[in-house]
Amino acid sequence: MAQPQRRRRNSKKRRRGRHPGLYKALSAVLIVAAVAAACLIFFRVSQIEVQGNSRYSREEIIDIAGVRPGDNLFALGSTRISRELQSRLPYIRSVSVRRKLPNTVVISVTESRALAALEHGGAWWLLDEDGKLLERTSGPGSAAPVTGVTPLAPAVGTYLAAGEEERQRVEWLRELLSALEENGLADRLDRIDLSEDYRLTFALDGRFTIHISPALERGMAYWIRRLPAYLEHESIRRNPSQSYTVEIMDNASARFIPD
Repeated sequence: MAQPQRRRRNSKKRRRGRHPGLYKALSAVLIVAAVAAACLIFFRVSQIEVQGNSRYSREEIIDIAGVRPGDNLFALGSTRISRELQSRLPYIRSVSVRRKLPNTVVISVTESRALAALEHGGAWWLLDEDGKLLERTSGPGSAAPVTGVTPLAPAVGTYLAAGEEERQRVEWLRELLSALEENGLADRLDRIDLSEDYRLTFALDGRFTIHISPALERGMAYWIRRLPAYLEHESIRRNPSQSYTVEIMDNASARFIPD
């Protein structure tokens, strides 16, 4: 009789130990669910920090972001907040939303600035380095006037668009503005002319008229990255009243031609 009883006990042990992985997985799921429930219940917003803003007030950003004291910290929709801020506040270029436990949300914004301006329909449209239309004004202000592109249905908060025949020029403009900003030349920009299909023309410092081909093998960004060093060359600095035409039309060099 003892032997059958031992077999029954061994059989029960085998049944209990047949699915150890399943029990571990269920335990892990229960633990995760408990932690998630605790996060939803206990972590509530009581402090809201705004960083990087200068054009828009803290209160304006918080109101449009839709974050309120008492909101659950982990239920905040970062993508929604970013989309709302960028669409309703045109000068906001990017948004980052961070959580600082136990009760703080940090909204960090990067603001654009107007680098260029296009005249259309009796008004001027200011745009940033990405080609985003920031504002409709009565004049270009400190932004560099752009010619050679006709905006297509411009609206604040949208990106510059043009007809099929000028679409490539819009891409060149974005590439040029981005490169100028990246290399510290945007504040020295006087004007941009995109009226020719084989080259862009822009002016700096009131004394340099620069022609550059958009078809350069190394790209416009490469040559504009080198441009500050060219402009600071000893022979150029020696004659501060001399104006120059700068030709960057091939893949070899930039040619400075005294006017």
